[in-house]
Amino acid sequence: MHTPARQPEPGSPTDLSGAQTMAIMLATSVAVVMLNVAPLVEASLQHDAHLSASEAGAAFSVELAAMGLASLPAAAWIGRADAERVARWAYALFIAGSLLSCVAQASFAQYVGARGIAGIGAGMLMVLGMSLAARARNPDRLYALVTFVQLASGAALLVGLAALPDSEHGVRGVFLVSTALGVVGILTARLFSRVGPARMPPAQPGAAAAPAADRNGVALPLAFALMFNLVVGAVWPFAAAYAVDTAPVRVAQILAGATVAGLVGAALAFLVGNRLPHRPLLVAGYLGILLGAGLLHGARNPIGFAAGCCVLSLAWNFSVPYVFAAVAGRDKTGRLMGIASLAFAAGLASGPLLAGMVLDSLGLEALFPTVLAGVAIGMALTLRMTRQLPRSRQAVHRH
Repeated sequence: MHTPARQPEPGSPTDLSGAQTMAIMLATSVAVVMLNVAPLVEASLQHDAHLSASEAGAAFSVELAAMGLASLPAAAWIGRADAERVARWAYALFIAGSLLSCVAQASFAQYVGARGIAGIGAGMLMVLGMSLAARARNPDRLYALVTFVQLASGAALLVGLAALPDSEHGVRGVFLVSTALGVVGILTARLFSRVGPARMPPAQPGAAAAPAADRNGVALPLAFALMFNLVVGAVWPFAAAYAVDTAPVRVAQILAGATVAGLVGAALAFLVGNRLPHRPLLVAGYLGILLGAGLLHGARNPIGFAAGCCVLSLAWNFSVPYVFAAVAGRDKTGRLMGIASLAFAAGLASGPLLAGMVLDSLGLEALFPTVLAGVAIGMALTLRMTRQLPRSRQAVHRH
């Protein structure tokens, strides 16, 4: 292999190798294992460990917050540090946290600590995977593929958990599967040796003002990403609270079906790619999330629960690739994607914590109005974000 041919200039359209694409798929899927099964785990923590809604939300938030904190040094090491070594450390932390989680469920403090360790590893893996994905010739489609594979792995896991007679053993099974995936991941760490953009070339005449403009434009994409994930993080982990008169095994089956609906959403995003502007696609996604939450809120029965989960999952996962693509469109070096991982994780971490507090203080009836307010703010940020994006990225993503 000729290394110079694998080091394109920052921001250039790049074809990733099949092995690199597979490494991205694995790393990003490992990073969201707990998110994929969040409603089942949240319900188990409340039922089996006798935690309150706010405590269960806090436990989940710690892991997601740790993912975000792991993203903080991203701007420093992307393109500079030995990414293979970073990947190995990330997988090692994820494995350690997963193994500790198997034996720490009896103690809330120990369990939270174990999930925090796993979250740090997961956050590092997400930064690695998404930073490399930002270098693809067509990031929109690659982000959709990432989302599709994440959901497919989540659906397989939920189907497996639903087949187990003991839900607590099923939750522990999540940690054992996570450990196995981490071991496989360590074997693929070498594929990240070229992750991240190359160092920026010397400044060209007339380009001196670009860095300042980039810095001034960081706040909006970060707020945009944070709010989208806050809305999702608020409603999805507590979706099972609406499962009135639904057996736990049936809940797991419905969630697996909802994940299949999410696969449809991700596949649709992959097919659409960058053929349409991001604005109407993101607005449609938000409206779908609102519809799904409305079905959960308004129809308190197994059919309404199933319909709400499916619509919510489809809309959310259709939107995710375009959220990533809109943020990636702000920065051709790929560094913003690393920093934005903090906003993604912060939103997902804040959502369960906020929703848990709302449920404990105001009850389930207050959750939908909270989601409605979040959707309104998110759509306002979306309209502003997409107004400032270039009208077309076809010059970047031709072919």
